[in-house]
Amino acid sequence: MTIFLRLTKILLVYICLLTINSVKAQAPINTDGLKDFQLKRFAQNAQRKGDIYSAIAYFEAYLKNNSNEYAEWYEIATLYRKARDYQKSEKAYKLVIENASVKFPEAQFYYARMLKANGNYEAAKTEYTKFTTSKNNSDLENIKQFKKLAKAEIAGCDTAIELSKGKYTAIVNHLNESINKAHVESSPLLLDSSTLIYGSLNEENLELYDLEKQDSIPVRKLYIAKREGKQWNGGTPFKGPFNEKNVNVGNGSISTDGKRLYFTKCKPNFEGKMICRIYVSTKVKETWGEPKDLGDLVNSETFTSTMPAVGFDSKKNQEVIYFVSDRKQSSKGGLDLWYTSYDAKKKIYKEPKNLGGTINSVGDEITPTYDVENKTLFFSSDGFPGLGELDIYQSVGEIKTWSVPENIGAPYNSSADDIYYIKSKNAKEKSGFFVSNRKGGISLMNETCCDDIYEYSDPQFLNIFIAGKIIEVSNDSLEKQITAVIKAPVSLFKVNKDSTQSLLKTTLTNEKGEYSFQVEQGKNYKVLAEAQGYLNKKVEVSTETVTKSDTLKTNIGIKQTPKGSIVISNIYYETAKADLRQESRASLDKELVDLLKDNPKLIIEISSHTDDVGTNEYNQKLSQSRAESVVNYLIGHGIDKSRLIAKGYGEGKPIAPNTTPEGRQKNRRTEFKIIGYLKNVEVSYEE
Repeated sequence: MTIFLRLTKILLVYICLLTINSVKAQAPINTDGLKDFQLKRFAQNAQRKGDIYSAIAYFEAYLKNNSNEYAEWYEIATLYRKARDYQKSEKAYKLVIENASVKFPEAQFYYARMLKANGNYEAAKTEYTKFTTSKNNSDLENIKQFKKLAKAEIAGCDTAIELSKGKYTAIVNHLNESINKAHVESSPLLLDSSTLIYGSLNEENLELYDLEKQDSIPVRKLYIAKREGKQWNGGTPFKGPFNEKNVNVGNGSISTDGKRLYFTKCKPNFEGKMICRIYVSTKVKETWGEPKDLGDLVNSETFTSTMPAVGFDSKKNQEVIYFVSDRKQSSKGGLDLWYTSYDAKKKIYKEPKNLGGTINSVGDEITPTYDVENKTLFFSSDGFPGLGELDIYQSVGEIKTWSVPENIGAPYNSSADDIYYIKSKNAKEKSGFFVSNRKGGISLMNETCCDDIYEYSDPQFLNIFIAGKIIEVSNDSLEKQITAVIKAPVSLFKVNKDSTQSLLKTTLTNEKGEYSFQVEQGKNYKVLAEAQGYLNKKVEVSTETVTKSDTLKTNIGIKQTPKGSIVISNIYYETAKADLRQESRASLDKELVDLLKDNPKLIIEISSHTDDVGTNEYNQKLSQSRAESVVNYLIGHGIDKSRLIAKGYGEGKPIAPNTTPEGRQKNRRTEFKIIGYLKNVEVSYEE
């Protein structure tokens, strides 16, 4: 009996799935000679300690003799799922729902999830639908959350089925065994084009360690790999004050200037929960300084803060750290993405804020990385429609303003977990790394147990640019060019699938008035030109039909800000009424709606004028109503009413004699005039 009691103290080192939840495991256990009550007790004890693989071994032995114990089948199905043994988990959940679905209604949800993880999307969709309509679920705790996730998973099955029909050009390669070991690899980080930092346990096999001898237990460390020709070779510990005895270290992220390296240190707290804290090391010349804890506003002993990603707040011109945490305040679900920034005056990292409901779902969001150049956040989630368990998504924005996340598709995403997506530093190619437990990696306990690092590249990547000149013009057709506008701000916006716009980057025109942006194939963009003394102009550019590397020449003409009133052409009203006619709306869309959206600080007066037919009082009232009709139309198209003033002038300001039909026609006009600019207002062009 002594040997079995000792087995509860001898555990494999932390596998640390995603370095958040510690999963302890044990080498194959000899269960011969144990009675059923002992097997069950040892299984429950191992389960309580987080020793998943030992718990599985004991439950498997117990169920050989007790195959009708469906409570234990449910437990082992859940353990298989946590160990990411999708095949065995699917079979166990199926057995439970066939025999004890009333007692374990959530088994239907997880059975569907395992079907999806195994790539059986049609069957998974059917089972998720059954779960959402089953009467067995009414008493389930968190049923609303379950149903919300099930709805996203059904949409994910549809997405996966559709994507599986398509073709992709990217190539995915598994990095060699000098980097990928039997345990979990994580957090690839490119220091330069030939230097890769990553996290690893760097152990070849499943070994037993005595928890009473902590010094002998290996921990996760940061390692370095170098590119040699087309191959990456790794396994060398990263030099510097990072790796630490008895502490799991990983999740490196570097600042844009290369001077600050953020990373995490993780170890169990007093309750045995794996807690990560974020640290930063500053580089002086070629030496990394002693890491500093980001402080108690960011880190805690009771919740984890991990997976830092360095971003940038363009409005405040300061560094931002996006990270993952399970803190409960303002949480949207399980693990959420948060951000903090550095307060230079107080010399502290500010209290973190949640990224909000656009990014964070009722599920888990993890492994953020941020492309500062293109203002794009990459992260993984199991709460949005996807191909598998955790899928990689992208969203354009910063801080708390984000576009709706888009699934980046296959081959980056699979039916398994896909995480830690990063891009290479070479803008002329599409390449980089991600981490996955998809089939084909180096397995420890089952074929999808463990995360490996993969490299991707797209040999058919297109180099596409939008480029041109900003030119002062006298009309909208670029026919009468006056001069090039130098040092003018030009901004690139991505038009999202929901028609919203997200600012990607801003540049200045050169001494010839030229600008240039690199863009992606298959997207829609808008380019905004601004210059002091000119009206802003935004033009649409699409790369959806571009099939080869090319530069899309896009010259933009901008006009000087008018000083007087401008007649809006083709504005007509119903006879003796203020109602706009259909052709008038089209003219307003063309001449005013876009202008006001492109120039969000302008305050304008909308004025309406009549001829002298009728009394002064009648014409004054009619013109005021017509001006207000135009203002209401603009407000209905998203223009802030504080920027619009309606003014009726009646017959008091004719521009032609009222003695002829032609003259009276000219006097029946609608005009706009710029009368001011909004002050102390932060302008956002993102719609």
